[in-house]
Amino acid sequence: MNKVITCLGLVMLMAACQPKNIEITFQIDMSEIIQDIEDPSTIGVVGSGPLNWEITPLAEKGNGIYAVTFDWPLKDTLTIEYTFIHSHDTFDEGNIGEAAYRKIKPTPGKQTLPLVKWGELPALAIGDASPSPMLKVERADTDAESKALKIPFNGVTSQGVIEPNLFSIKKTNISTSKIRTAVQEFLSSLSPSKRANCTFPINDNEWRRWSNIDYYERKGVGLKELTKTQKELVFQILKESLSLKGFKKTQDIMKMEQYLARLTGEHELLGSDLYWFSFMGTPSDTQPWGWQIDGHHLVINYFILGDQIVMTPTFMGSEPNHIVDGENAGTRTFKQEERLGLKFYKSLNPQQKKAATLFDKKDYNYLQAGAYSDNAIIPYKGLKLSSLDKAQRRTLEELIFEYIGNIKEGHAEIRMEEVLEHLEETHFSWIGATNGSEPFYYRIHSPVVMIEFDHQKPIFLEGSAPSKKHVHTIVRTPNGNDYGKDLLKQHLETHEHK
Repeated sequence: MNKVITCLGLVMLMAACQPKNIEITFQIDMSEIIQDIEDPSTIGVVGSGPLNWEITPLAEKGNGIYAVTFDWPLKDTLTIEYTFIHSHDTFDEGNIGEAAYRKIKPTPGKQTLPLVKWGELPALAIGDASPSPMLKVERADTDAESKALKIPFNGVTSQGVIEPNLFSIKKTNISTSKIRTAVQEFLSSLSPSKRANCTFPINDNEWRRWSNIDYYERKGVGLKELTKTQKELVFQILKESLSLKGFKKTQDIMKMEQYLARLTGEHELLGSDLYWFSFMGTPSDTQPWGWQIDGHHLVINYFILGDQIVMTPTFMGSEPNHIVDGENAGTRTFKQEERLGLKFYKSLNPQQKKAATLFDKKDYNYLQAGAYSDNAIIPYKGLKLSSLDKAQRRTLEELIFEYIGNIKEGHAEIRMEEVLEHLEETHFSWIGATNGSEPFYYRIHSPVVMIEFDHQKPIFLEGSAPSKKHVHTIVRTPNGNDYGKDLLKQHLETHEHK
């Protein structure tokens, strides 16, 4: 009996002696780049869990080593995603060429993480998939933004080199005059100062100054600044530029932003009126010009030359994607994009699925061509769509048109013809469970179009894993014609412009 009591007491004593906290040290070797960092006090670590997505500065320990130690309660033990940062918006992207966070699962007691070098992220178990690159620019009017915009535009490519002779100036015989008139009427309604704030030269970098980040400071004229009549005029621009379906999507995204503001109380950052319009060039029936709307989860770049239209990059997203109660209850976003993507993937035979599937798990965000990724190099991956049967092709065309069909009727059909001309060179890739039961990512990629759909990790809502409640999509025109830049270049080469 005494032995039992003694053993029991020993067990209790051992339990009492177990550490109650986690002491963990993050460290990084910055020696190779420290001379290029203007303010070393900006070197820090940021991540999930107890890090609270806040930047914590690291202290210099000598020889270019920076470190910080945390002491957390044991209850906070969980998997932590983290990365290093300097200069407020420059992240450690890693040598895999994409920014995937490092992951750790802290253990009780003291733990010093291995010393790593900036830019040397270990390879991840992600199959043939590449997680989303880290944000290159987080805030407007920063050194990071200036640096990004100084890089000449090249366009999204598969190997870093433009595939030539893909786009040409031509007549479509579908007038754009109603769009021009709508823009002229709106601009005429503005005061001289507001008009000056939202108009830019045709080749201005304002085209490339867009972001999905809610707190990104945008230029142009905001919906909040407008009178009721002016708002009606600016929405008329969207109505004349987009299809009925496309216009409805913009309105549903704005409604979802208002709903998210109601859920979170973040009314300063979120809302249906936090969108800005900019205009490049002078509205004309013959000369190049265009407009842009920029805000959280909705960015459209709309270039016009005569009766030709280029509507990329177009970024659309939402969190959540269903308004369950209150104002606008029942509104849903991205239902068709999700359904048709899954429908096409399920239509593939086993061999096709194997070729299309880059990875059968989705633990990361995978969108490749978001803001400030105008020159992204994205190799063709997945299934080459040259061997589809008739039913599969019909499903694919329906899926592609769900995105292309956001352009004004008539112009959408012309764009679709251009896309289908390159169907033999188009690739489809998939990341996620092969039965489609979990969040997923897909990409449609050809020389003339790239479409991405991604179930993302929550930002404002609860959770840390990718969720079907948070969607990002983007449509790009690869090989130099985003923002209509290839057409603009051809035009300027044959016309005198000051």
